[in-house]
This record gives sequence, structure tokens and C-alpha cells, in this order.
Amino acid sequence: MIRPYERKDKTDCLRILKEVGWLEGKDSDSSLFDAYVSNSTAFVAELEGVAEVFAITRGGDCKYQEQDLPFSAVTGVITSRVARQQGLAAKVTARAIAESANSGAAMSLLGMFDQGYYEKFGYGSTVYTRHSTIDPASLNVPRLTRAPKRLCVSDAEAIHNCRNRRRRYHGGCTLHGAGETSATLLWSEGGFGLGFENEKGELTHCMWIEAKGEHGPYSVLFSAWETHTQFIELLSVLKSLSDQVYGVRMADPPHMQLQDFLTRPIATSRIRKGGDFDNRVISQVWMQGRILDVPRCIGSMKCCGEPVSFTLSLTDPIEKYLPEHAAWQGVSGDWIVTIGPESSAIPGNDASLPSATATVNDLSRIWLGAASAEAVSVTGNFRADNSLVQQIDSLVQLPAPNVDWNF
Repeated sequence: MIRPYERKDKTDCLRILKEVGWLEGKDSDSSLFDAYVSNSTAFVAELEGVAEVFAITRGGDCKYQEQDLPFSAVTGVITSRVARQQGLAAKVTARAIAESANSGAAMSLLGMFDQGYYEKFGYGSTVYTRHSTIDPASLNVPRLTRAPKRLCVSDAEAIHNCRNRRRRYHGGCTLHGAGETSATLLWSEGGFGLGFENEKGELTHCMWIEAKGEHGPYSVLFSAWETHTQFIELLSVLKSLSDQVYGVRMADPPHMQLQDFLTRPIATSRIRKGGDFDNRVISQVWMQGRILDVPRCIGSMKCCGEPVSFTLSLTDPIEKYLPEHAAWQGVSGDWIVTIGPESSAIPGNDASLPSATATVNDLSRIWLGAASAEAVSVTGNFRADNSLVQQIDSLVQLPAPNVDWNF
């Protein structure tokens, strides 16, 4: 049986989280779980009357070019030890995604445990996220001139609001409900926050850091800021810790490179090669996304140049995991797509137009700016005449999407 999560399922779901190692060594399991599921939509699958699989989604907004689209984040799909390899996780996940679409989400994003699984639900990979371990003493920023405010788990709502107000670029997301931030803070090992308030006592910019030992390396789990001056001040906070902390691991800030803020980055990297404070850089794709509402997503595109129209035969692999009676059955079918200054997608087929075939995985990657039409024609299932591929790529010139929120 697959059904919505109920309060009575909490004990079963806590057991599942412990079985898979998500709550290993946590002292506040109950409060963490309450925060995790608050303001979310969750479904469970029962085996012999016991919840053995659950999937959680949370609503929010995703910035697409210069507008916000309603989206759904899949924040967890967890299966117990006794429910593996039975197809239950796939059915629960599909149900959760369909419910998001029914509730008005135009798109969906998730953090994948590995590439290959969520593709069967129509997801396509986004872009590389780059993490570096830096020596905070090497930050080429001004000396800190005021003391930051100490933040803790009880400040979760203020921190969450600060994250939602942060400067966002194409692909940047916000999430509804401070419970998501509360859970992140509770999950972090030795976590602490530092930030600054305005004259009204409102938190304007902050970061949450996971500590490790006396000298680190520390890990910046997230930062939030509205202006570049605020971002520089947060880097100054990190530099102020350098008397004791020898390494800080963090992601490149959106639309910037962390290396630009470092003195002698290449020499330092060579000197520190090997060991706990190695300045190694790791680039990895960990986020995937998919379109849930084709007309709304395509209609949000604003592309400069001569418009191009074509008939798209679209397939959606999520179909086979949805029950026949489901109100939302994916987005497969024939669409007349126009890309240009005013874009659109309407159901239908026009034999006078060039034609293309694709999975929603491919279309989502092109639409989000995560991959070109040429790239997915090689690595995916996008098929069209080369002239149409080139026309699409000449129009869809989007910045790399930066979600800037781990979930």
C-alpha cells in the first residue's frame, strides 16, 4: 500500500533512517525528524502494515532567468533493509513527483546519490559544483572590523529567512518551511553559525559551518548574502579564524570563482598537496532536474534571436511507475514548440515544421541550460536534423544553473 505519511509512521521512518545510516550517532533524532518532515509532503509504502519506504518533497521557488517558477524539491527517498529490490521505492517516488505536479510545481529538482537511478523518473543532470579546501589565511579580503553574531539551532527560522532572501541567479532555489533549515543544522556534526544583523535586528548575511577538530578542516555547508559587500564580509569572518583553523572547505560562490579571492592559490595548492589540508578541488554533478509542466516551463524562456518552431515528440519514463488512475501521467506526447523572445509549447503536431524526438530528461537539460542540444544528441535521446540542433543552441544561451541549496 502506498499512502500519504501519517504521524503514526514516525517510529517506522526513524527506524528506516537509522538503518540506512542517516541518523547514525544523533542525539536529537525525534526533533530532527520533526523538522525534516514539517511543511513537506511525504508518502510511505507499507509491507505487512509497517512503513518500509518513504519519500519527501518540499515546495519552493526556482529562479529561471529573471522570474520565479514554483518547484518541488525531492529531499529524500529512503528504503528500509527489508524493502529493497521490490520496486516500492520507485512507486513511492513517482507518486510523490506526481503529487508535486498536481499541486502546481512546474519543475522538480533533487540531489542524487548517484547518476543512473533517477533518470527513470525523467530527471537529467545539471552542472558541476566545485568545492575547494582553502587556507583561510590566504583569503585576499579586508580584515574583519566587527564581531559576527553567534548563531545556533534556535535561530533556524531567522537563518532560513536569510537564505530565502539571499542573492539568487539562474537556477537558484528557495524552499518553504524553516524546518528544512532546522534539519540541516541538527544534522551537521559540530555545526555553528556566524552572521550579521541590520539595525532592525534582521539577519542579513550568514554562514553555517561544520567544525572538525581544533584545526579543521572546517566545512561551510551554506552561506547567504544579498550584496557582494556582505559576501566579502563573510570571507573576512573565515579569515579571522585562520590563527587556529588551517583549512576551510566550501563551494564556489554563485557566478564567481573562489580562487579569485586567494593569494598564490597554485603555489599553496602544491605546498599543501596530500594530507588533511590538501587544497584539492573536487568538481561533481550531484543535482538533477526535470520539467513537470511543459507549457509553463517553455513559456518562461526568453531567448534573443530569430524564433524557431518545431514539432517535438516527447517521451516521459515516469509513466510506467504511475497507476492508471493518476491525475498526472507525465508530459509525454506531441508538442509544437517555439523558442525565441516569446516561447511556447502547445499540444499538437504540425507536419510543415521540422521535427525532433526527446525524452523529458533531454528537454529538461536543454531548457535549464545544463546541456546543449548538441550534447544531449550525443549522450541522450535527443534526435533532430543538425540544422535544428544548431538553431536551438544558437537561441538557448543560458548561464549555468546554480541551485545554491543542498537537499
